[in-house]
Amino acid sequence: MRVFHTLKLDGILDKIELSDWRQRLREPLTVSEHTLSDNWKSCALGERMKKEGRDLDRVKDLTTEAVKLGFDFATAVKRRDSSAALEILEQIERLPTIWRNQQDFQ
Repeated sequence: MRVFHTLKLDGILDKIELSDWRQRLREPLTVSEHTLSDNWKSCALGERMKKEGRDLDRVKDLTTEAVKLGFDFATAVKRRDSSAALEILEQIERLPTIWRNQQDFQ
């Protein structure tokens, strides 16, 4: 059962598409998106966490690259720069993992 779950999870992670934020970035960014980007659990990293079925307790749980992309994404949304935010979103999708200690979750 565990092997099946791992293979299924790997298949899902290979196809990560942060569709909620991708849709938001197609429309003009508003104060609503600005507010959401301030909370990492509701920003692009938060959407990836939900897709992976994990929750963030501390920022230290994330890799350095994930933290940087999280800040960059929030900054791009605050500037209402949809194209920069979309580029960062795609970088977040391509990360092999956002978690610092991946083995802690296996």
